[in-house]
Amino acid sequence: MQFDWKSYFIFTSKEQKGIIVLGCILSLSLLLHYLLPATSSNADRFSNTKNKPKALFYFDPNLLDSLQGFQLGLSRKQMTTLYHYREKGGRFNKKEDLLKWYGLSERQANSLLPWVRIQTMDAANYNKQNRLASWGKHASEKIDINNTNASRWIQITGLPAYKVNRILRYQKWTGGFTSIQGLKKVYGITAFDFEMIRPYLKYQPNRSKKMAYQTMRFEDWMALGIFDERAVWTILKLRKEKQGRLTWSEMVIQFDLTESEAMVLKQKTNLSH
Repeated sequence: MQFDWKSYFIFTSKEQKGIIVLGCILSLSLLLHYLLPATSSNADRFSNTKNKPKALFYFDPNLLDSLQGFQLGLSRKQMTTLYHYREKGGRFNKKEDLLKWYGLSERQANSLLPWVRIQTMDAANYNKQNRLASWGKHASEKIDINNTNASRWIQITGLPAYKVNRILRYQKWTGGFTSIQGLKKVYGITAFDFEMIRPYLKYQPNRSKKMAYQTMRFEDWMALGIFDERAVWTILKLRKEKQGRLTWSEMVIQFDLTESEAMVLKQKTNLSH
């Protein structure tokens, strides 16, 4: 029996009319799509709906902080871009430079232009000092970045719990921050976050700072004066096998440390029991 494929392409008059009608509808919809593009008013209706200004006031983009940015309707991403731009030495020399702000829509920029006031460098430095002093007054209570628990971090800074946990894990891993700027190295802490919480933080040097066993090098273990080279290589191998999870008690037992050696290990490293 021979297969007749042509029979699949034979339509009745009713089916032919239906195909023609569907083709006309499809062609018309495509034509309308190109002839009647979305108007700017419709586009604006669906864009930046979350970035409506809460208040309008005169501002200098060279000194704009996070709280003021939120009041002007700027998003977290836009403020982060601004901070990166200024950290790299960028500066707005005239108000029209606002149109060059990456991530700021033309509609947003035009609505903010009448409120831009660019100050001279001397006035800007003066106001920056006053602004930092003002922040310090509002931050009546500050927390030590190396000696604060998670609940206090959340209560004072307002950071979400998952970011606070990242800070505390990083602090434990490195053995403690050496400056407030060290918070910028924590994964997930953006420039925006840092500027927001900085007024509420303080750093107090700890002269008896313990070394972080998770990052101690060969020379650091040898400097303790309680292990020989063979023992240090064993420690490094053991740390790698256990993915950095070592305890003070297992170190004392495995290397048969004396009481005085065990105390040195306890006082100079952050090994937990």
